[in-house]
Amino acid sequence: MRPSGKWYAALAVFTLCTLAFAAHPPEALTGDSYLLVKGGAYTPQSSDMDNYSTGANAEVAVGHYFLPFLSGELGGGYFESKNGGDKLSVYPLTLAARLRVPLPVVKPYAILGGGAYFTTLDTSSGSKSDTAYGYFAGAGVDFKIAFLLLNIEAKYLWVEPSYSGANKNIEGVVATVGVGVEF
Repeated sequence: MRPSGKWYAALAVFTLCTLAFAAHPPEALTGDSYLLVKGGAYTPQSSDMDNYSTGANAEVAVGHYFLPFLSGELGGGYFESKNGGDKLSVYPLTLAARLRVPLPVVKPYAILGGGAYFTTLDTSSGSKSDTAYGYFAGAGVDFKIAFLLLNIEAKYLWVEPSYSGANKNIEGVVATVGVGVEF
């Protein structure tokens, strides 16, 4: 093949690929990745957290669907709970898998993951910090409107940081509502 023939072949392949992508509806080319911003509440459930109140929760998650029903998700956030003057603050950094039912508008899913939980316990006797590793399981649903996602999710988390050699079980329920985009 002459040198100019390689350029014609490359142009023909590029043109065929462009036409193939143009023939698909825009929905087929988007929606493999998502970004969610969520807010809600953390409710402690363990006996170590008796008298601690329901506190605020905020999360940001970015994910990618590797298959129409399976995604990987990286998340980060903050949640807290108070008991009088004592305050528990937690900054989770998590990795999760989502298993969803790939329906057009309403997309229910199960989520399972774990990660590092950077915790601080402020008490009248001082502040103590620990990085604990934990896991969570939950369920949720995304409502897709064009590229916009409306999200409702509930997770149960299991985490046990240690402060001055004493373990403190901070397991509980995290419930959120959120908004996001698919891209």
